[in-house]
Amino acid sequence: MLASRRKKQSSRAVMERQVWWRRIFIGGIVLILGVASYQLTPKIMAGWTSIQHVSISGVKLMKRGDILALLALPTESSLWTVDSTTLQQRLEAHPRIASASVGRALPHTLAVVIDERVPAASFHHAGGQLFVDQDGVVLSIAPEDVMSVLPVFSGLSAIRLLEGDAATRDQARLGVEVARLLRERSYSQVRIHFHGPNKIVAAVDGVTYWFNQHVQGAWEQYLTLESTILAGLPTEPYQIDLRYSDKVIVRQRG
Repeated sequence: MLASRRKKQSSRAVMERQVWWRRIFIGGIVLILGVASYQLTPKIMAGWTSIQHVSISGVKLMKRGDILALLALPTESSLWTVDSTTLQQRLEAHPRIASASVGRALPHTLAVVIDERVPAASFHHAGGQLFVDQDGVVLSIAPEDVMSVLPVFSGLSAIRLLEGDAATRDQARLGVEVARLLRERSYSQVRIHFHGPNKIVAAVDGVTYWFNQHVQGAWEQYLTLESTILAGLPTEPYQIDLRYSDKVIVRQRG
């Protein structure tokens, strides 16, 4: 009886050791596979998602080569390894790019969307000529084929514009808005002179318009009265003063 009990205990101990060694063996295999997977998966994924094409949209003036240079992608790069946030920041650091987004189009395409700053007006100053976009941000160059139709600004501080002064930039932005409204009614070049925030003088087709900072509201008021104004216009060049909230003043220009 005692011998039988000892034999059963011995058999149980052998089985427990076998189970224990089997668990160690299986655990070791799992660990090895896990390490191998951790090391090999990025390489495998990088191979499957290697960047073979960069799709660029939204660009009007910048060259494709300039965009690729800003991205500075490594030779062996993949959608798996690139940091889209870092690439976006590289693009948006360029003064001619207002915003950018970088996405992945599996399996091999990096998709880049650019919101490019484009010249909205030219600015003459003592040192030469600059250009501003619709937000009043300074651009150094503009394509020759658009220079002749851009509104021409004068009276702004070039130094303050270049420094990014908020008030000067706001003035430039108002000027762009004035030019846009006038160009909806004329294809002639618009010239705008800034005497300060409360006196923006725009000239087009022999007519001079005076605006203050309330451009949109003044223009809407003018449009409601335009037919009446045009019916009674003098024959000589005239001025339209839109700086008042309750009236539109038409003057004969001497």
